[in-house]
Amino acid sequence: MKQQLSTLKDGARFVYGGVEWVKLEHLYTESGKLETVAIAAEPVFERAFDEENCNDWRKSSLRRELNGAFLDALIAEGADPAAFKEFESDLTADDGMTDYGTARDKIALITCDLYREHRALLPKIGCWWWTLTPWTCDPEYSYSVRAVHSSGAVGWNYAFSGGRGVRPLCHLESSIFVSVPDEEGMQMNRGEAIEEARDAVLDTLNDYPADLWGDALGAAVASLFQSKQDAADMAEEEKASREVSTTETEPPEGIF
Repeated sequence: MKQQLSTLKDGARFVYGGVEWVKLEHLYTESGKLETVAIAAEPVFERAFDEENCNDWRKSSLRRELNGAFLDALIAEGADPAAFKEFESDLTADDGMTDYGTARDKIALITCDLYREHRALLPKIGCWWWTLTPWTCDPEYSYSVRAVHSSGAVGWNYAFSGGRGVRPLCHLESSIFVSVPDEEGMQMNRGEAIEEARDAVLDTLNDYPADLWGDALGAAVASLFQSKQDAADMAEEEKASREVSTTETEPPEGIF
């Protein structure tokens, strides 16, 4: 079902560009235009915050990927490029240091302050995922980044940790139309729909020119797809094993 984004309530879920999002709030810009702040409902992939272990979002390898290959993937899946509005993120560290200033992006991550503000709309999801808030700007500890624990509590991780989920944050033009699940008719198929949407974005990422990825990002995507294929192979093997087991242990006719 298509619905104008401006009509959705805070906490509502919608699909746009092959990704399921959670609407956090509506904001009016200085020019009086309405924008919608949204965060991915689930991690779209796992990645290091920065491959060089730097907690400054301005230098982050993840920032480059989200505003490059990932944004291109959203557009390839039908999103309007003009719908993504550039916005400013406050890079104030958890200890109050402001050395990193701010950053402007079309795709970013949530700050700790924004996470706390919308905590009621973001229940725990059972895995770790990044914020863009540094623990400190002190050069001696410039590797630590705040991340949300599987319990929903905020902890920290080394920036080069690759096993943390990525939930992109964006500001969308509120006048666009998005797909909103019919809760009564689609609840049973919601998990399948999310998986299909995630696969579509990942397929587009996989097709992105390798020379533009860089060696490290290319290896990360290749690894992700290999893990996905391994999981599929394991599922097929388990299915075949169950079928053989059922055949071998099936009781003779007439027992029951």
